[in-house]
Amino acid sequence: METEAWRDSDLFSDKEKAVIHWADAVTNMTAPRDDMGFARLRSHFSDAEVLEITYTAGLWNCSNRVAEALHLVVEPPGNRVEWQKED
Repeated sequence: METEAWRDSDLFSDKEKAVIHWADAVTNMTAPRDDMGFARLRSHFSDAEVLEITYTAGLWNCSNRVAEALHLVVEPPGNRVEWQKED
């Protein structure tokens, strides 16, 4: 599955897609310029929930960056976690 295939997928609601989009923006550090994504997220969530979603995305990014800096391999190449079985 392509990394952006979720955008056209029927597996996610508009609300879920807003979270995925925002987490992606936080990860790629485009969130400060993503007014549309921020407005979309705020249309589904309270200010406290937006804060929690943003904080959680940022915290996971911090964890990933620390693990990479320490050369920790969470998911070795070729041995990926299978979240969904492909047909």
